Amino acid sequence: MTAFDVQRFDDSAFATHGMALPENLTRAITKRRAEYLAGRVCARHALAALDIHVDALPSLADRQVDWPTPARGSITHAHDLAAALVSTAPDHQGLGVDAERWLTPERADYLAASILTRREHQAIQAFTPKQRARVITLTFSLKESLFKALYPLTGTRFYFHDAFIEEIDPTATSSQCILVLDRVLSDAWQPGARLIGDLADMNDHALTAVITTAMPSLY
Repeated sequence: MTAFDVQRFDDSAFATHGMALPENLTRAITKRRAEYLAGRVCARHALAALDIHVDALPSLADRQVDWPTPARGSITHAHDLAAALVSTAPDHQGLGVDAERWLTPERADYLAASILTRREHQAIQAFTPKQRARVITLTFSLKESLFKALYPLTGTRFYFHDAFIEEIDPTATSSQCILVLDRVLSDAWQPGARLIGDLADMNDHALTAVITTAMPSLY
């Protein structure tokens, strides 16, 4: 994980870190180029910790990272924070990590219907506006991590209402929760598949992660 400052970024940073600027980013806005580099630098350091040394991490046609065998991983960036999660463990079939700036109560309530299922929305009705905002931010981030973990395995796109979270403690600074899939993604990934989500309060950001095992657990 690293912090970066878009306002101080220029393309010489690619050469400083020994990484080429991809052709498809030459016309991208500065923010996008800075995010790309920060995320790839995090991923490269994470791989090096596993004794896998690479100069570049190219993207596949669907913009997924082309991870070096036998590694799997995920990259995230949010404003001034970037992070990567990687593994070579055989039972870690998919990994997802996501960082989000905490939503304000007003913004969270505006987005709630597009992020929360009906049962998730009912579960937070008694919360304070600040607690609701925390849970909505974490739910958004956890479902992003879930997508990053499962899409490479299934090739099926899915959305916020296609999974639900059983419970999130709005006061916890770090904890775990259960995510439950609510639609068919593949023969292996069926409704009722349960995954563990990790979540943490990183001051200005929520940080979440989901790691799938070789065989999904069901109800």
